Parts: sequence; structure tokens; C-alpha cells
Amino acid sequence: MKKNELAISTQSAPLELVYSRDYREQRIKHLDSPEKIIELLNYLYVLLNVKKDNQLNEIEESVLNGVILNNFSNFSIDEIKHAFRLGVAGELGLEMYQKLDAITLGKVMTAYKNYKAKKIKKFKSMNKEQKKEITQAEKDEINDEFVKKCIVPYFDERKEMTEPKIDWSTYAVFKHLWDDGDIKLTKKEKEKFTKEAQKYWEESLRERKKSGENVSLDQVLSCNGLNMYKGCIALYHKADEILKNKEIDFKGWHDKL
Repeated sequence: MKKNELAISTQSAPLELVYSRDYREQRIKHLDSPEKIIELLNYLYVLLNVKKDNQLNEIEESVLNGVILNNFSNFSIDEIKHAFRLGVAGELGLEMYQKLDAITLGKVMTAYKNYKAKKIKKFKSMNKEQKKEITQAEKDEINDEFVKKCIVPYFDERKEMTEPKIDWSTYAVFKHLWDDGDIKLTKKEKEKFTKEAQKYWEESLRERKKSGENVSLDQVLSCNGLNMYKGCIALYHKADEILKNKEIDFKGWHDKL
């Protein structure tokens, strides 16, 4: 596995530790549009195979939205999806049903918080005790987990995207594919994506200003931020080309979830 957002110090940090890092763009409390929570609910309906007749009515959905905003605003949309994927995979010790409501959400996220705390604690403990070189088998296992939990879900979501998804989790997918040589950019493409990055950054500032956040419209995008924006935009535009050149067995990975 090449260096990416999962490769923190020993190249074996769990995905949960990546989500714990303080990236403002990911937090629900910083969302600038309710559409993203609606997209989350639609994703969970599909993941849990909730039939149309069993989906929430307008009042119930409003209650669930309130629970998310009031109780889980420090999580990101991606991390809540991750928590439910773990639940469906049986890794949280919960019985999962074809149902989505505030109670289900609370049970999943409570179990996930305990799971996350234990996993991070175990990683930090092992990282202190062991300073050995990571083996090829461990690298392969980490790589498989990253493909299953990050790359495959991104390409699933990409089918429905109408514009780039810009956050650090998506950048981790780009960086992984870039380091593996699955993404190549010409000088012209780099210039194009740099211009697009600046455009999306300025749009983000305007939306944050409109929502009442105290930001300056002249705020400069940092070098790290620019790289993140460019990477996410490049990944969005190059997705079809990547899939042509690299076979990812979606069905096989989903069978493991």
C-alpha cells in the first residue's frame, strides 16, 4: 500500500482514525445544504434494502434529520455511511433489519463509537509497542481493506454524482490511485483542475458566508487544501478512464460486506 490518508506513521492506521482527524469540510455541523443529509438517508435506504412502503414519512424523516443534526453533527456523512456498512457486515454486534429510523441510527452510531474507540486505542497501543517493518502480507491486507471500504464505495457513488465530491476521504482515494500509477495527468489537465479547484473554493466561501459563517471571501486556499481540491476534481473527471484501465470487482467486494 502506498502512502495515503490511511498511512499514518506505520501505514496501518484504521479508517476510523482518518475520520477522527479535524477536517472541517467533513463535519455534518458544517454542511451548507440539507440535500447532503437527504442523500445520506437515500444511501442508507439502499444499503439496508428498505422498501419504498417502509421508508419514513415527512414527519418521521424530519425527526431523524433532527437527531442527526443534534446528536451526530461531529461525524461526517462518509463516517455515518461507514458505520452502517460495518453494522451490515456484522462488525458492530448488532442485528440489522430492513428499517431506518432514529432508534436504528442511535443504536448503530452508539455501537460504532465504542468500536471506533477500541480500534483507535488498539492501533495507538500497537504503534507504541511495535516499531517493526510492515510485512507484505500486512500491506496487502491494508490495501484490500482500503479498496473495499473506500475505493469501491466511491466508484459506486460516482455513478450518481453530477459534480466532484471534495473532502479529505475522497482525496485519500485519489492519492492511493495516484501513488499506484492508476491516475496520470498531463500538464494541461493539471492546469485545468487547478482553475476548477479555485472556482470550487470560491463557491465554498460564498456558501459559508451566506450560511452565516464568519469567513472572508478573499481567504486564500492553502497548498494542502489546493492539492486536496485538485485531487478530488481529477478523480471525478478521470473515473471512467480509471475503470477502463483498472479492474475493480465491485460484486466480489460487495459480497464481502
